Amino acid sequence: MRIDQLIFITDIARTGSIANTSERLYVSSSAISQAIRQLEEELGVKIFERSRTGLEPTRTGQKIIIKAQKIINGIEDLKNEAKSDSAELEGHLTISAVSSFCKIIIPKTCAEIKAKFPRITFEINEKNPHQVKKDVLRGNASFGINFYTYSTLEDNQLLTTTHLLDTPMMVCFRKDSELARINNISIDDIIKHPIAVSFTDNKDKNKYYAPIFGKNRELKTIIQSQNSDTRKYFISQGIAVGIETRLTLESDSFFHHEDFIIKPIFGINTILSYYCIRLKNQHFTAAAREFMKELCTQANRFKNENKSILSK
Repeated sequence: MRIDQLIFITDIARTGSIANTSERLYVSSSAISQAIRQLEEELGVKIFERSRTGLEPTRTGQKIIIKAQKIINGIEDLKNEAKSDSAELEGHLTISAVSSFCKIIIPKTCAEIKAKFPRITFEINEKNPHQVKKDVLRGNASFGINFYTYSTLEDNQLLTTTHLLDTPMMVCFRKDSELARINNISIDDIIKHPIAVSFTDNKDKNKYYAPIFGKNRELKTIIQSQNSDTRKYFISQGIAVGIETRLTLESDSFFHHEDFIIKPIFGINTILSYYCIRLKNQHFTAAAREFMKELCTQANRFKNENKSILSK
């Protein structure tokens, strides 16, 4: 039994195919197939069986994969212990995150980590919520940063979640908008106007906007774009009103201009919660733990900041 065989079976359990694991680990498919076949012969059991969706672990295979992951985790812990000095701590992290967290909190986190642990490297991928979850489940991300309304936070047995931040949804518009004359803006006031939204995927839009605006309300969507600059152009011209999180609005100086008004939305629960999500059985390296610790620090710092566009 070899360590590479254990790595192969745990990775295939996540990706669902030898081809995907081959691409991720830069090992030929034939070498992986041979390694698994040798391991099955040595143990006298079948670890995987084919299905319509790819390779699925057998019942015995599931137990073996869980034990294999524990062995791999133990080896990684040994490596980390040997490099416990901060100057020696190293590792590469791939992080998928929704755009609002990429604007202020993640950049500050990366800067702090680089200063403390110069040998830790990372790759940040800005994705929509559905893609963030997919990257984590497929093992393509060390962890993900995603947001949920209270009713959409899923109890996924494969994932573990760490709460980072709560932020309300706000409405933003030009000061010459009809909305400027309303003190307490409700969702019924907002839906009379064209709206710029951040989702290009209708499934995501319905999933995250419906709990806020109500399933039966028809939004006058004039622009759907994940590019915040595109949405801002529509808002700045008075063509649309924007629905953004407070996190987004506070981290973007564009919305601080005197031509814009930002207000809360009354009458509905508009809280979005940001979470770190990761696979339960994936080893959480020392580098990932340090990044997560700093991420939580930056999220708490954001929450405790006294400056707020709402106080203007």
